[in-house]
Amino acid sequence: MGGSRQLGWRRIASSALATAMLMLGLASCSLSIGGLQHRTNSYTIGSRATTLVVTDQAGDVAVTGGSSDAISVTEHISFHGTAPTTTHRTAAGNLSLDSNCPAAESCTVGYTITAPRMTTVRVTDGAGSVTLSSLSGPAAAHVKAGNISLSSLAGQVAASSNAGSINGQHLSSANASLHVSAGQIDVTFSAPAAAITATADVGAITVRVPDTVQYKVTTSATVGDIHVSVSRSTAASRTITASTKTGSITIEPSP
Repeated sequence: MGGSRQLGWRRIASSALATAMLMLGLASCSLSIGGLQHRTNSYTIGSRATTLVVTDQAGDVAVTGGSSDAISVTEHISFHGTAPTTTHRTAAGNLSLDSNCPAAESCTVGYTITAPRMTTVRVTDGAGSVTLSSLSGPAAAHVKAGNISLSSLAGQVAASSNAGSINGQHLSSANASLHVSAGQIDVTFSAPAAAITATADVGAITVRVPDTVQYKVTTSATVGDIHVSVSRSTAASRTITASTKTGSITIEPSP
């Protein structure tokens, strides 16, 4: 009887171990749903990089400033067929992240990145949204098709989208250059900027700035209304330039 019980327990234990090993194997594999495969890769760059450069063919990119000296990266990869290639390399204080889809394949590579706040950030994306937040170094985002979101930035800003909007809040940048070919620009500054340039081919422009100083404001709209309600002076050292071919322009005090 004792031998039978021991054999039974061994079978149960063996079955439980096999189940646990199967679950562990599934957890370490990429997920495939309807032929679309998903993978994530995470890594940390411990060596101090002062500039982050991201070049992405398709996918969302989010860069957030943090208190650590290291840069943490998570790649979110989706693909049919052959997986895209991703690379990261450091040289002369620069960390470069690149992705490339195989020919005739559809794929996306998204990035979630935490970097030191003072890092210089440059993102170029073919198709996807770009989010930059809590950074005090220079920040640039250029997208062919997708929206750009800017939040709590203190360094110089340059952003452009061929097809998409630019939205910003809590900006204290001294200089900002914003352009959309087709889309809107809607940004709010928490501190008076030295120079803001916002241009659109087709789309509305809204710029909100603290009304605690005077600004030299220059606006132009081929088709559309213009409303300026901030304090103005042609002799002011701080400038706001806004122009659109088709769309309204609003320059007003920050809430």
